[in-house]
Amino acid sequence: MRQELLSTIGSSIAHHRKSLSMTQEQLSLALDVDPMTISRFERGASLPSLTTIQKLCSVFGITLSQFFAETAPQPAGNPSESAVLVAMLEQLDQDDRQFIAGTIKRFCQLSRRKRR
Repeated sequence: MRQELLSTIGSSIAHHRKSLSMTQEQLSLALDVDPMTISRFERGASLPSLTTIQKLCSVFGITLSQFFAETAPQPAGNPSESAVLVAMLEQLDQDDRQFIAGTIKRFCQLSRRKRR
């Protein structure tokens, strides 16, 4: 599970950095970290802190939900289910998003219990 998280976050960083035509060195300067740190993040060798992810989002000009959305290219006119859900959630106010997130968490917990 941890390796999957490392890989997903690393891919997201690389995807967003490249979409802005930034080098790893330019991104490291924007974050005030060593360029090797960016390389380690993108390769999935280390995990950035939540504070660093928030700084990355600021540099990329995106929200946290956009950062964690699937980065694999989708066929035109056929967005992924997660991208559709993220778009719908972004239209809600904070209280409604929290309610939906809590509901989904409870559903997943119940679903896991049913499978046991």
